[in-house]
Amino acid sequence: MNISKGVLKKIESIDIENDKIKVTILPELGGKFASIYSKETNFELLFQNKDEEYRIPELGDDFAAYDASGFDDAFPNIDPERKVVEGRKIHYPDHGEIWTKKFDYKICGDELRLVCVGKVFNYKYEKTINVNGNDIGIKYMITNKDEISVPCFWTMHCLVNCMDDMIVEFPKGTDKVVNVQDSAFLGEAGNIHRYPRSEEGFELNKVLPASAMDTEKYYCVGKVENGECGIIYPSANIKFGVEFDPDELPYLGFWVTSGGFRGDYNCALEPSNGYYDSVSCAEKNNAIPVLKPGESMRIGIRISLTKYNENGR
Repeated sequence: MNISKGVLKKIESIDIENDKIKVTILPELGGKFASIYSKETNFELLFQNKDEEYRIPELGDDFAAYDASGFDDAFPNIDPERKVVEGRKIHYPDHGEIWTKKFDYKICGDELRLVCVGKVFNYKYEKTINVNGNDIGIKYMITNKDEISVPCFWTMHCLVNCMDDMIVEFPKGTDKVVNVQDSAFLGEAGNIHRYPRSEEGFELNKVLPASAMDTEKYYCVGKVENGECGIIYPSANIKFGVEFDPDELPYLGFWVTSGGFRGDYNCALEPSNGYYDSVSCAEKNNAIPVLKPGESMRIGIRISLTKYNENGR
């Protein structure tokens, strides 16, 4: 394995690679994964930045106006709002604040370690990345350094490329999903549907063509039974796998834009410990951590890119 520094679209990048995969991380943009590339199949997993160079955002900026690409960490929220927490006014920004943070980093043997300090409230955010074979291991520790207890949640915001024949795999045992935005196919937000095929015949484990000019978002109803999900790309002969501890990340959402958002064609499996998207909604659902002073939130994710055929791996 090799870790090297470089420049991607005019900002600093870190490449971690072996003979099977190569990943590119951008410390100046929240430790974003800009690329997860399979050398074995010449396949780029992540939806790519469309601009000639990356722009550096500021806290509170509109996520959609910047770089809706790659793999970002959404913390301490997704949907923006302002709340009073223990007498303090807190602004939860669009898609959280991590995507706007510049991280310090160290290369320690075969690991990349990144760290930043929060502004929404006083917290320390630590992220460790390593690559082993076809797998990418990511560990997080988020520690509340503030004097107040803060409701907050973490979500994996990993925008991957769509293909017409792809098959989305939710965790085993998933039989219902809840629609969380108004939809021409799934009706009003809050509607619950059978999975993988809704009552209306909409195939929830597949995506529409890029020409559909549609967006959808839905969650598994309640907590997931296990922490494995993924996407199969039959025509690319590859499978994208995600593994997580369902005690750490008990909820799973799925976002897809088939041309309906910025003309993009991508989707995201979104393991989370908040249900769902805004702090207020998650509080209403009694489904959000409250990080007490001195307390840490620990999260582990494993991503894999492996060859795939009709018989499996």
